[in-house]
Amino acid sequence: MRPFSELLAAGPLPSAETLALITDALAWPLLLLRGDGSLIHANLAARGLLAQRRPLMLTSKGLVQPSDAALRGGYQAALAAAALGGAGQPAQLLHWALGNGRISVAITSLVRPAQEHALLLLALSHDHGRVAELRAYAAINGLSEAETRVLLHLARGATSASAAAELGVSAATVRSQTVSLRRKTGHASVAALMRTLAALPPLASAGGDGE
Repeated sequence: MRPFSELLAAGPLPSAETLALITDALAWPLLLLRGDGSLIHANLAARGLLAQRRPLMLTSKGLVQPSDAALRGGYQAALAAAALGGAGQPAQLLHWALGNGRISVAITSLVRPAQEHALLLLALSHDHGRVAELRAYAAINGLSEAETRVLLHLARGATSASAAAELGVSAATVRSQTVSLRRKTGHASVAALMRTLAALPPLASAGGDGE
């Protein structure tokens, strides 16, 4: 399964208005941004977060930025890197603590670097609530049930050792299953696999809220 950014890069880019309609059908909070971080469109899920001003807020100048000032430097660097990278490049990933959990932020470019105006897609996902989507991805790629369980743990940030302890198997078994699931999904590393998952937001009608 190809990353969302690669699918868009493969052909003519839809208009911002068309992309706005597409993103409103998705369950994860998604925002279309210009390269400077100014907001073009926030889907329904993202509008709720902006209204709460957590973890992102909309400034009086129309810029989207983290509510926590300590996160803004890394966020601005990720925006700049995504804009320079162009469509088809790996998403810029950020992981922010939020209450007792963690939220992942993926920023990817939808246009080629040579184009004058950067168009960025920002997606947010919580550690919880992704089980249905991850299991669907595992099924599409032919993962076994054991490999799927490892995938679920890795997607939550677990190491091989911690996943093994939670699953009641040896670390060597988890490492072997990780190699197998990477091979089946066509990824050279776990980090590359996590970037793909971050770039594939689920359809609201398909995945639901998970667990």
